[in-house]
Amino acid sequence: TLKSAKSPKKGQIKIAWSKVSKASGYEIKYGVNKKFRNAKTKRVGSSKTSYTVKRLKSKKTYYVRLRAYKLVDGKRVYGPYSKSRKVRAK
Repeated sequence: TLKSAKSPKKGQIKIAWSKVSKASGYEIKYGVNKKFRNAKTKRVGSSKTSYTVKRLKSKKTYYVRLRAYKLVDGKRVYGPYSKSRKVRAK
């Protein structure tokens, strides 16, 4: 689950989530569209529980969601997306 999405500094969003046991990593999706059209995706390892997205436009509202994945026979098997969060970049 997505714990928080905050803007600590200008043009940044910090995302924090709770750890999923046996997950190989997490996929973060973020963008300015509520339905995640043209959204960017970032993958991080299983040891992380937070990530800071940088180089964003300040004063813009971003939508963020997250899902865990597990590597099975070299392929990624994804879990469901978390609820999306709305955050305004400083």
